[in-house]
Amino acid sequence: MTYYAAPPGPRDAARRREAQLHSYLNAASRTVDRHPYPGLAEGPGPFPLAEVYVRQLAEDQHFSEDRDRSNADSPDVASLPAPAEAIFAGGGRIRVVLAAAGGGKSVLLRRYLATEAGFWMADGRIDRADPAIPVLIRATALAGMPLLAQGLAQAAIEELGPYGLRETPTSEFFGEQPAPQVPWLVMVDGLDEIPDRATRVALLERLAREADQELSPYRFVVATRPLPAGELDRLGPGAERFELQPFSAADMWKYARGCFRDLPEVERQVSTFAAGLRQSGLNGLARTPLVAFMLCQLYAADPARPLPDGRAGAYQSFVELVYEQNTHKGIRRTHDEVTRALKDRHQIPRDQRAAEQAAHRVQEDLPQLIDHLAYERINGNTALAVDILASQLNVQRPEKVNPVLWNAFLGDLLRPTGLLAERSGDLDFLHQTLLEYHAARHATRDEQARAALLERLFQRRRDDVGHDLDQPSYLGFLLDGLLSPADDLAEATIRALEELAASDQRVAWELFVKQVRLRTKLPHDLTVCHLVALAHNPALSVNRLLAASTLAMVPGYQARGAALLVHFTQDSSLSVSDRVRAARLLAEVDGHRSQGTQLLVDLLADRSLDFWLRLDAGYHLAAVRERRDDVVRLFAPLVGAAKTPSRQVTHAALLAAFGEESAIALLLRLANDPTIGIRDRVDAGRALEVLTKALDVAVGDEAGGEAEEGLVDVVASFPSDP
Repeated sequence: MTYYAAPPGPRDAARRREAQLHSYLNAASRTVDRHPYPGLAEGPGPFPLAEVYVRQLAEDQHFSEDRDRSNADSPDVASLPAPAEAIFAGGGRIRVVLAAAGGGKSVLLRRYLATEAGFWMADGRIDRADPAIPVLIRATALAGMPLLAQGLAQAAIEELGPYGLRETPTSEFFGEQPAPQVPWLVMVDGLDEIPDRATRVALLERLAREADQELSPYRFVVATRPLPAGELDRLGPGAERFELQPFSAADMWKYARGCFRDLPEVERQVSTFAAGLRQSGLNGLARTPLVAFMLCQLYAADPARPLPDGRAGAYQSFVELVYEQNTHKGIRRTHDEVTRALKDRHQIPRDQRAAEQAAHRVQEDLPQLIDHLAYERINGNTALAVDILASQLNVQRPEKVNPVLWNAFLGDLLRPTGLLAERSGDLDFLHQTLLEYHAARHATRDEQARAALLERLFQRRRDDVGHDLDQPSYLGFLLDGLLSPADDLAEATIRALEELAASDQRVAWELFVKQVRLRTKLPHDLTVCHLVALAHNPALSVNRLLAASTLAMVPGYQARGAALLVHFTQDSSLSVSDRVRAARLLAEVDGHRSQGTQLLVDLLADRSLDFWLRLDAGYHLAAVRERRDDVVRLFAPLVGAAKTPSRQVTHAALLAAFGEESAIALLLRLANDPTIGIRDRVDAGRALEVLTKALDVAVGDEAGGEAEEGLVDVVASFPSDP
């Protein structure tokens, strides 16, 4: 007798989807303590991410473009930086997270995936307005996938397999909403890591088309470094952009305390570390999360050792530390074992010797081969890592060694180095900036390579220079390699820089301002000459201020840069908005914080100025967390006197940023008041987002975290298009 099974019914399919969703959320929530750079976080002072994670702020890049204000320079409530987690709230179809190299984008996305999955496991989150379930995928992986759902399924298996993913998510699972009225929040990480512009643009247009579909099961958050002008416009006018802010000084010290918690006398260690940052000139760059991580690892490994000089020096020291840790992890023994295994696959002594000798050559050249791999990748070679290495002359496979065995051997050498991670059956660098550092090492590996690079960078037509300026991080590593050692090629590089900068003020600004901020080791005299000229060029508008503040970062020129900023705060030819900005920049110069904040207070108190410009000064004080008593004294009376909800929100928003309880209570009431306009309610909710950082400082992280949950919910409760 033959039995035939009934086809699965709707109830079976629903149970299957529920099981897949539970498995997915459970595995994603288990990644909460996964360090973003797992291969780099071993050795001295390993730490769970949750114990050192510092919330960053994000600034809405164009929320106020549609505002109807009487003054074009007026600040908007939403112009205050808000907790970065608020980016994920609300119903916008596409949002973009922008940050410079190592700015914390990947950490933010991974942290949100883990924490949000945990919340969905605990309470379902379905009671929130515009709920969504996050899923993470790398842009490089998505670009190679014909179907979005297929790419998401593969990415989930790869990311979450090691964390207890019991049910294999299918393309069908990711092709529909995970729950009724709940879309997937697709977080696309590392768009800038796609080296080919046409491929990037095609992916952006693909995301825009998907988001425009009325019944699409997806919303998108795209994380990227700044891209060449116009590229992100392919996402359409509705795509909101947010810039992730670097660590504040307080954030930096909080992060360092977490990293040094196992060292004796933690506060003394933090003070010594801070002094080392000032001495090395890395205190500004250390506010970049990746650099903060590296420098804390270097200090924890040897507190008595001076911190490196410059960004390239920091990366060099860090990579050397990774190799030292490899020694402790027994990587040499592992490499010897795979070499022995390759040799033992052959029976004839001559073939054994050939295999062993070739394997030892590869072992000895491995650091240089990693540099070569990075150079190939940054220039668009998408072949498998082992295939790229196998094509090199100094990695010649002996004739009798099977190609499959040889490639497996190469992979076994690369895998445990701590610099690469296995993704989609290939090996990729753990971070794009590490790839850039190693690629630049290859491009400047010897005199011949440096000469070829100099020709490529500077001897082309001027119209072609923009491509390199659009990649300031990589360009900085290349310039460091060209300018060291101090030889004829370095002198030729200096002359080429001078000619290039003299030909175009825009190029000069892009070159010197960005590279000084990256701590690229440019010649001081040339740098100072151009920064001073840029600061005195009225055609550059607000960029003059940035040139002056950058001058203050050059060793020995801090006072001169600060003096220029003071001059700008008093320059009547500048708009008051620019004068306020100059005072804020002055407050960020080491040793001039009190002077800058006093100038902001003076502008805040000046009743002859337009109200919105005074408010702007207050917002800048909130951003640097200074002079709370002055702000409360000047603005608290205005809250009660305000005659409209809009003005009440505007006044209270500033005070809430300082944790003023009466202002917080007013904003909460306005945010939940159905009798006032939806725009004013939205403004009140967005202003409350800023409060979470103030609570972190005033009453500790636990209370701040609880407030953040509640306040992001307030904002999320509003319609996405009021």
